[in-house]
Amino acid sequence: MFSKIMSWVKAPTYPNDHEKTRSSTLLNIILWMFISASSLYGLLAPIQPELRIRRLVIIAPFVIILFVLKQVLNKGYIRFVGVSIVFVTWFIFTGAMLFGADYKNPAYMGYIIVVVTAGLVLNWRAAILWGMLSIATNAILITLGQQGVLPQSGQETPPFAFWTAQTVYIIVTTILLSQATRKIDEAFEKTQHEINERKRVEAEREVFIRELEVKNAELERFTYTVSHDLKSPLITINGYLGFLEKDAHVGDMDKLNHDVRRIKEAVEKMQGLLSDLLELSRIGRLINPPEEVDFTVITQEAMRLVEISLQEKNIKVSIQPNLPKVYVDKKRIVEVMQNLLENSAKFIGNPLIPQVEVGVKTDNDKNIFFVRDNGIGIAPQYHERIFGLFDKLSADTEGTGIGLALVKRIVETHGGTIWLESDIGKGATFYFTLPQKAT
Repeated sequence: MFSKIMSWVKAPTYPNDHEKTRSSTLLNIILWMFISASSLYGLLAPIQPELRIRRLVIIAPFVIILFVLKQVLNKGYIRFVGVSIVFVTWFIFTGAMLFGADYKNPAYMGYIIVVVTAGLVLNWRAAILWGMLSIATNAILITLGQQGVLPQSGQETPPFAFWTAQTVYIIVTTILLSQATRKIDEAFEKTQHEINERKRVEAEREVFIRELEVKNAELERFTYTVSHDLKSPLITINGYLGFLEKDAHVGDMDKLNHDVRRIKEAVEKMQGLLSDLLELSRIGRLINPPEEVDFTVITQEAMRLVEISLQEKNIKVSIQPNLPKVYVDKKRIVEVMQNLLENSAKFIGNPLIPQVEVGVKTDNDKNIFFVRDNGIGIAPQYHERIFGLFDKLSADTEGTGIGLALVKRIVETHGGTIWLESDIGKGATFYFTLPQKAT
């Protein structure tokens, strides 16, 4: 019960809106200050017995309205509560002046509170507006009191002198408050801008750190993979050099030729690995200027490069009509399609009618290109692994296993992503995204 009361008493906070939280806290303080001051004044301030009912009629509704505004504030209507506090305060002081339209009424100087409140909860322009309205209101009330329309008590000092004094007070207060609130607003805006800028820098730093961590992990895997795969042909060469020496001493030319042939194969394998590594290192650094090109043209060029592989297995390639244009390094994306088509040709298996489909689908106004085949498919546990460096699902297939790693690197260099959907015996579909216009 106590916790619920305390949560109602406190100002509502908005973690994602610091300005709204600041305004809410200020309004909450003003509301409770007005409620406390009004209640204490109504109970403790000396007054003639016959005027107590009149004070109750003025103060009680004011306090009730303030409690209602507190509930509205808790609902989140910040601007409405701010305007309402200023208006209700002005209305209460004006109502109090109706019972005694002269300078002896305590409400006479209350309009300064209206001006200060307007400046605090609204802005300096509101302080000026309510200051002018308060001056005009007092002038009208005192004039009506002088003319006998409203009641007044006797006084020795001319009322106009007190009105003039109050006007000076209000003008000075308004000017000072308007300047102060404007300076506060400017300082707050500057501080808020600095905070937002710092948050932006922190967010960018976090993103950079995460990217660096990913790159470091990738570099670690790369180093391990390279050292492992390059070590294999070196071990072969070293082993067969020993055999070569023995066979040379014995004079067994058949074994000697066999040893030379195996050494040559190991050297060629290492040359292939090094060439692929060099090609991979160039991605993202040595790149041709991007251009807008029809994706159908890219696909057709890639098909010409792998024409022999497609013909050997009688693979029919269908290209979806009206493929969109992309803004890319044409040569690199041709390499992407070439590798994907070659990959489909390698793992097409022996379907009745081997097919490869190239097309695009739209998801949330974003074009997603795909290369789909009806081959042997790839088990889910290998969907990520196949994009790794030198990872081959079958040691019997040609190549070094770097093709899909190149594809992934090229797509990501263009700001896109690539993924695979496949099941054993149901073919495979490679999806990827590419930029459609200059950024």
